[in-house]
Amino acid sequence: MRIKRVARSVSAFLTQLGAAVVKTVVTSVALGFVVVAVMQYMGVPVPSAHELLGGVKKLAAALS
Repeated sequence: MRIKRVARSVSAFLTQLGAAVVKTVVTSVALGFVVVAVMQYMGVPVPSAHELLGGVKKLAAALS
């Protein structure tokens, strides 16, 4: 009985954690689109996704 209670508790925790992660990712993507759209509207040059990934790769190489 105690094992079932622990399993239920862990399952509920993992479900809530998964929901929080999904909400965070969706919110971050939506906010990112809004920020990029506002920057483009204001005329600020926004780098492409390819350029951003290249910068991330260079940063990862420098830190490793």
